[in-house]
Amino acid sequence: DGGVVFARGSGAVSIIGSTVSGCSAAGGGVVRAYDSGAVSIINSDVSGCSAGTDGGVVFALDNGAVSIIGSAVTSCSAGSSGGVVYAFYSESLSIAGVDFIDNRADRSGSVLYLSSTPSSISDASFTGNTAGDDKTIQTDKPIDWDCRLGSWMPTEGAFKGDFSVPECNLCPAGYYGNRSGLTNSSCDGACKRGHFCPKGTAEPLPCAPGFYMPVTGAASAESCLPCSPGTSQSTAGADRPCDECPPGTFADQLNATGCTDCPAGRFCPNAGTIQPLDCAAGEYQNLTGQAACMQCPAGEFQAERGQTACDTCLAGGYCKATDDCGGGFTPCPAGRYNEKMGSSSPDACQKCPPGTSSPITGAVSSETCARCRAGTFGGKPGLSECTDCPAGRYQNDTGATSCLPCDMGRYCAEGA
Repeated sequence: DGGVVFARGSGAVSIIGSTVSGCSAAGGGVVRAYDSGAVSIINSDVSGCSAGTDGGVVFALDNGAVSIIGSAVTSCSAGSSGGVVYAFYSESLSIAGVDFIDNRADRSGSVLYLSSTPSSISDASFTGNTAGDDKTIQTDKPIDWDCRLGSWMPTEGAFKGDFSVPECNLCPAGYYGNRSGLTNSSCDGACKRGHFCPKGTAEPLPCAPGFYMPVTGAASAESCLPCSPGTSQSTAGADRPCDECPPGTFADQLNATGCTDCPAGRFCPNAGTIQPLDCAAGEYQNLTGQAACMQCPAGEFQAERGQTACDTCLAGGYCKATDDCGGGFTPCPAGRYNEKMGSSSPDACQKCPPGTSSPITGAVSSETCARCRAGTFGGKPGLSECTDCPAGRYQNDTGATSCLPCDMGRYCAEGA
């Protein structure tokens, strides 16, 4: 037994900085130790060693601590169990900085077979190792795995296939693990509200501004819900629906991080506005961020929508600030005129004087009031047209306010 060292009731055994290749024995292809001190293999390369029964490299029974540190163990085998180490009732096993590649056990434990032996494993990889029962490690005592945050490992039982430390088993998407020593796939629990957790997450990642997550267990950034139009969220990690845009502001797209002030000429009347509205004709708004428009004042008008100012009322009419006309321009009727700008009352339209008329609406000058032609008269102010003299009366002059009776012995037709 013990292809290199057989120790029984002895002190410590150490193999340091060595290359050990092709060694074999019935048990313990390199070291077989009974009731002895610590067994250490440090900074060494071990390959092609084998045991006919157990422990292709180390067989330890009722022994002190066993450690393999900073080494590589390749293509070693056991006819029964423990392709690399078989430890039974030993003080402990420590593995640190070791690559185990293509080792084999015919029955169980292609790398480690441990019974009543606690162990610790850090910075190690297990690749291509095979056993009759597919178990890479078999143990009935806890293993202290030095797994990185965001991963987990069971502490005892059977470990199959390829794996490595500190990667271990990554916490599944939707879960996180920010403590060491986690032993199941739930890790530290489901991802927190307002966050998402891809596979292997140690600390939950906050949903970006413009998004929120109201439930636990989000697995990716795509799981975060975007703010709907009319709402926004300026902070990361939000766990409640986004805030409605206040009156005077709007958000016209998904996942807005802030609301936009309504532009001048438009208004946003309600909380949650998606699109700003144009000011109506007869109204204006010269400020941004407003919830309402203002009526054009008396003497001004605005015929277009979405404007930032009103225009001074033109000559030839007036602009009355009422809900009915919306601040629009009303032309003076025929028979009247207004030479001034900025008028706000129909009284601003002056009547053509008696003896004159004007058929023009929106007249801007008294010069539009034409004198009544001969045969007609204008008996009152504000006429749109003069009246023909009736039969039996006549008028030879222009600008008359009445007609004359026909002379005795003469005939006067209508309009004479």
